[in-house]
Amino acid sequence: MIGPVEMGALLKKFRLSKNLTLKELASDYLSVSFLSKFERGESDISLSRFFLLLNKLDISIEEFYGILSQDNPTHTEKLLESASKAYYQNDILLLQKYAGEERHKFELTQDKSFLYNSIMLESFLVSISNKEVDENKVRELTDYLFSIEQWGKRELIILGNSMSFISTQTLNVLTKEIVYRTSLFGKSDSNQRIRLSLLINAAYEFLRRDELDSAKYYLDLVNDSGIPEVLLYERHELIFVMGTYLIKSGEVTEGRNLIEGCLETLRTLGAENLLITKESEYQELLNSTI
Repeated sequence: MIGPVEMGALLKKFRLSKNLTLKELASDYLSVSFLSKFERGESDISLSRFFLLLNKLDISIEEFYGILSQDNPTHTEKLLESASKAYYQNDILLLQKYAGEERHKFELTQDKSFLYNSIMLESFLVSISNKEVDENKVRELTDYLFSIEQWGKRELIILGNSMSFISTQTLNVLTKEIVYRTSLFGKSDSNQRIRLSLLINAAYEFLRRDELDSAKYYLDLVNDSGIPEVLLYERHELIFVMGTYLIKSGEVTEGRNLIEGCLETLRTLGAENLLITKESEYQELLNSTI
């Protein structure tokens, strides 16, 4: 848990790195003795004064919290890290264990954060299992997403892992909500990346269902928004999905050129596992349309 001790210690590190004395940083905002106590973790500080100190240090709140959270991850962040490893290892039993523990914590405390964590873990489970998804679980997932006015990382992850089993109509509504329900959280680099990936993945999911108009809507949305140059993987995925759309729309030559260009890039980069996956998807696409 992040508290005054951790925050004060990090603030002191920043102050010393900027070669500022306690008096110089305290300025007119607060007393030197109070700042000293805060740095030692012996006193709390108001949010407004804390922001003034960060401004004096020329440190953004995102930068400060980013460093702080690396050494002091929240329960959900630690859970997500463990669950992600289990997911990529296809460890269904471990994911079931994590989900059961979170739901049990919710039953004991009625703290909804544990319930939401269990829903997130359920979305991992259904994403890697071949079992038919229980309608009650689907309703629980979608009801949760509709109930949250502003989506953060947890909600985006839940939607991303749930697309394949959500009905087309509901998925269309939820995907459109990505634009409106991430206005508070979507500006951070990590959440912007997740949001772009979700829109691209949604377009691909609609293509799998032959919902070409819906797929085109989200592809246009991503193109209009623009993908930063540093997000090379997302740019690559967009081109692959665009190629898929063109093939399904009858523009086979153009679509094949795009996809085969993507595959050649993966070969050049030595991304063998991703190349195998994409080649399989490409062959499946050709078999189903040509």
